Amino acid sequence: MDWRALQDVVAVAETGSLSAASRRLNVSQPTVGRRIENLEDKLGAVLFTRTAQGLLLTELGENIIESAKRMQEEAFSIERIATGANQQLQGTVRLSLIEDLGIFWLPKKLAEFHKQFPQLSVEVNIDNKNVNLLRREADIAVRLARPGRPDLVCRKAGHFRMALYASREYLAENGTPKRFSDLKNHFLVGFDPAMGFSKQLIKFESLFNSINIRHRSNSHMEMIEATRSGIGCSVLSCLVADSHDDLVRLWPRQFSHNQDIWLVTHAEIHKNARIRAMFDFLIGALEEDADSFTGA
Repeated sequence: MDWRALQDVVAVAETGSLSAASRRLNVSQPTVGRRIENLEDKLGAVLFTRTAQGLLLTELGENIIESAKRMQEEAFSIERIATGANQQLQGTVRLSLIEDLGIFWLPKKLAEFHKQFPQLSVEVNIDNKNVNLLRREADIAVRLARPGRPDLVCRKAGHFRMALYASREYLAENGTPKRFSDLKNHFLVGFDPAMGFSKQLIKFESLFNSINIRHRSNSHMEMIEATRSGIGCSVLSCLVADSHDDLVRLWPRQFSHNQDIWLVTHAEIHKNARIRAMFDFLIGALEEDADSFTGA
């Protein structure tokens, strides 16, 4: 039995479509479909039915999916163990970061990394959602909350501050709020709920009239540009917003949303030479730029 076909089955079952599964697995959609069809031929049964909601597991598919998932986890475990034993400073390191860090900050640091480690390459995954380190979706993730799993190596590397900003153009047109209660009469550029709200952000949004939340986004960088264009006020990272002269930080002493920066990798691959090299480099780079992250 072709193990890759079982991996395809798991991916399709979890994503609901061949196209989404192919993106997760980084292979073409026809390849995923062909391997599943070949597996169905060998089993003599159909594993998925097509519905308006996407591909759904048949009864047989439901019966085998948990076994396939266990096989997948064991395969990932073997891969992590093998990776952890590799002590050569060659190959690729995969990083996962939020937009603010991955777009605005990281590229400025990677030039120095490549000078120190010319035989290493870097793959960057920009995603405001957490990737799955157990499935090797990334080797190292920079996160704004500490994961709770005991099999992850976590290192706190500083603080990440967000604050309330508005453009000079917006304030000239709508006035500068003097008190928090004044925000009821102002517009907000908010986060897409799918990104996940902290209690602080939920409390902050309650300061605005709900009908005045006239723009939402799942992209931090888009929120920056929307705020700069004068659509409304927004909670933005000090790292990026402070670099724009046309943005004004409101109540810099009274209002801020603070999160710890965590560098995370899996314990089984932490001793790998290339991963450890990147891990240690990022620790130093984050500590070096600590003032930029806190808006000091």
